[in-house]
Amino acid sequence: MNPETRDLLAYLHRQKHETFPVRRIDGRRYLAREFPAELPLLLSLQEYPGYRRMVGENWMHWHDYYELFVALSGHGEWRCGNTRLPFSTGDVVLTDPLKIHGVLEMEASHTALVIVFHAGAVAPSGAALDRSFLSAWDRRSEKILPRLRGEDPLAGAVHGAILRLARAWFDEKPSEARLMRLKVEFIQMLFQLSRSFGSGGQLEGESVTLRSQREARLRSALEYLARHCHRSLSQPEVARAVGMSAGRFRAFFKQTTGWGFTDYLRDLRLERAARLLRETAESVAAVADMTGFADQSHLQRSFKAKHGISPLAYRVHHLEGKAAIELYKK
Repeated sequence: MNPETRDLLAYLHRQKHETFPVRRIDGRRYLAREFPAELPLLLSLQEYPGYRRMVGENWMHWHDYYELFVALSGHGEWRCGNTRLPFSTGDVVLTDPLKIHGVLEMEASHTALVIVFHAGAVAPSGAALDRSFLSAWDRRSEKILPRLRGEDPLAGAVHGAILRLARAWFDEKPSEARLMRLKVEFIQMLFQLSRSFGSGGQLEGESVTLRSQREARLRSALEYLARHCHRSLSQPEVARAVGMSAGRFRAFFKQTTGWGFTDYLRDLRLERAARLLRETAESVAAVADMTGFADQSHLQRSFKAKHGISPLAYRVHHLEGKAAIELYKK
């Protein structure tokens, strides 16, 4: 482990952590955050104490802002779109805007530094030079994984830049001078990320207007899916609802979210089924009917394929866990 990584981990482990705000993910799987008007940038140290009880709940989400996280302890596996990759202490992982993502597995001890920001934090006017600072996300080659290993020779410079940004965020009191320092350290971090992810600026970044159009269409599509996923639903129907041809919508959905339409719809239905199993006494057959599955067998096969447990066993496991928590409270 290089000195910059050791310093970053030691400093962040001394700071206060907060619980990941999974309950703020809405029916479209959108995770909203409120950003400061002066500089739309947020840093948070997160822990995930409830992860082992979260099987079946809504961990997958998306947002229109940029994100990176630094694994501070523990191991896990992360998914963004179709990309799945493991991460461990010291790794830096980038999340592209609009991609549906989330942690698939993690140790209960896992903690992370999460940095999120809007493009306006660095490129409010959309100027080409300013947007080049976002090239680690916008111009990263598909051949380059969105993960920088902690032991990578380039990680030291990135970790050093992140540490300076974190010190400005956590140590200094609100002031104009703090905002100025945050902006400088933030730009330095983006510069180091650009170098580390090999983005040489050969590709043109997506225009602000085009991204806004994609975001609006994505919101409409996911909102439509959230409202109608309990019934028989076809890709052409959703395409018509957002004003696109079926072929164009298929490509748009895959490119924007990173998920195939069928995979996403099945995953959304499984999430709804898990919630009904936890919160109601409806039979498995009734849950299947209420969530858009062809029948009970279809739900059972899909549920076990994803979670490694049958719907009924999941319900029993959840009720036993809930009873244990209530007993502990007494």
